[in-house]
Amino acid sequence: MSGVVGEVKTVRSRTAASGLSRHVEGWQPALVAVAIAATFALLVVPRPAAPDTLPLPSVDAREQARAAATSRALATRAAAEPLPYLVRALGETLRAFGKADVEGRSGDAARKLIELRGLAQTARAKHGDESVQALLGLQTELFLSAIARWEARQPDDGELAELGGAFLDKAKAAGWLAGERRLAADEHERRALFKLRWVEATGLRSAGGFAPTANELRVYYRFLLAHSAQSSEEALRQIGAVEKVDLEYPGQFARGVVHYRGGQFGLAAEAFQAHLTKHPTGPWALRAKNHLLAAAERTRETTPAP
Repeated sequence: MSGVVGEVKTVRSRTAASGLSRHVEGWQPALVAVAIAATFALLVVPRPAAPDTLPLPSVDAREQARAAATSRALATRAAAEPLPYLVRALGETLRAFGKADVEGRSGDAARKLIELRGLAQTARAKHGDESVQALLGLQTELFLSAIARWEARQPDDGELAELGGAFLDKAKAAGWLAGERRLAADEHERRALFKLRWVEATGLRSAGGFAPTANELRVYYRFLLAHSAQSSEEALRQIGAVEKVDLEYPGQFARGVVHYRGGQFGLAAEAFQAHLTKHPTGPWALRAKNHLLAAAERTRETTPAP
């Protein structure tokens, strides 16, 4: 008899549970949807957050590859066909300038720099740009090889100093190294670093056919902003330069990051607000709101009471 009573109770219990399940049927998906909506709301609501990312300029990878291929082709040509005497003299003078620079012989370096720029103009006038561009391509490839040998701890043959001058000293001071003997730059960044030095030294930075392209400048400044241990003033100067070659670069946002890191919270707040005024939506908008709140909080904390 007790067994029958137990079975009846079990049946009643199952029937009651079944009735209750009919009332809550379909609630589980609704609860999941509510949870997702709540989580999304938390993500999009601005909250004070210190900046942790500095925007970097965009780079065209295909253009990088084309530029590298052109440089290698010029180097191959220069190695196969002897360059004119004046062009070779230009290359040797660049090496003499680099050696004087790295050895700290400022007087000799200044004289060689004047000679170098004069030779650049003379060589172009007599032999045209192609031969001088071939020299640039050849010396670019030689510089890349010299950097690779230095990283591999191979014996120093002096070529890195001749081609790059005090490049390694600058790299160490500017925070360009990843470890003791590893340059924190990829191949394209190394090319851009060398080209900017080469055209500056020869005085050809503004000359047609030698002036860095907008993409090369973006590569150059991308590296500097990502790796340099620089002052706020230098970073702000570079941000201004990037804006001229990358019209979509969020310059005001970047200025806000630099000011915040430098402890200038009022200026940071102004920069983030300026970014939001110009770009109320977009990929950097929520970050700008978060950083604006953080900058405002730090401004209040660091402002002396009246």
